[in-house]
This record gives sequence, C-alpha cells and structure tokens, in this order.
Amino acid sequence: MSEAQAAALAVHHTVHIEAPRERVFELLTDPAQIPSWMPVTALEPRVGGRFEFIRDEWQAEGEVVAFDPPRLVAYTWDWRNQPMGVRTEVRWELEEEDGGTTVHLSHTGFPEGPHRENHDHGWRHYGERLKTVAEGGDPGPDVMEPTDVSESVPR
Repeated sequence: MSEAQAAALAVHHTVHIEAPRERVFELLTDPAQIPSWMPVTALEPRVGGRFEFIRDEWQAEGEVVAFDPPRLVAYTWDWRNQPMGVRTEVRWELEEEDGGTTVHLSHTGFPEGPHRENHDHGWRHYGERLKTVAEGGDPGPDVMEPTDVSESVPR
C-alpha cells in the first residue's frame, strides 16, 4: 500500500479542550477515569501495557506502544469479535494551547475504507465525550448509534 493510500485510510480528529493538559492526559490514561467518557475496561499506562475496550458486543484489545506523560499515549487496536486482520494504532497527542489543551487523535493502519469510516464515526463521538468530561460536564449515557459493521465491511 502506498503512503497516499495509507493516509486516505487514516482517521484524524483535533479537538480543543478548555482544561489543563495534565487533566486531559489523566482522562486518557487513568483506568479509574477513562470509563467516565469511553468504555475502556483495561489500560495499563506503560509501554507494553494491556488495553481493552468493551461496548456491548464490540470488544477491542491492544497493547500500549507509546507513553510519554502528559504529552502522548498510543496503543494498538483490533476487534476481538470481528478482527480486521491487522493491528491498527490509536495515537493521542496533547499540546498546551490557548489556555487549554489541543488533542490530536489519529487512528492508522486500516485495511479498507469501511473500517476507517466506522472508526471515524466512533472517534468523533468519543472525542466529544472526552471534551465534555474534561471541561467538567456530564456526557450522559453512551448512546452513540453504532454503524452496522456487519453490513459495511467486506468479509
């Protein structure tokens, strides 16, 4: 796959959060705080640590591949129940900016467009929930309507 093809199959989101970078980093890496905005059931905050996401029947797992507090955390990602056949990478980079934190999220390594589109939808949802919690709000119940991966992803 060429670099241009790989770039077209990546998810990129940027959100500015009115909260200190250290606070946002805690919400991304503290196993006790992550569930307030995203259904992560395990995150061992160190390189080589385990990562697990469970939302209803959707179960993803991976390994922490970068950890540089309070600037960066990255982990691999693949679905346990419907594997994509590759381990993709989720990367959160935090910058102090304009009295708050700018979060750059990238999710790379998708094998096909439908995988990218489904994850783009999900990361947009969870980015907004992260912003709400970091700014002191209540994101409410996690009621994102999932895209129908079973119909949109070729098998």
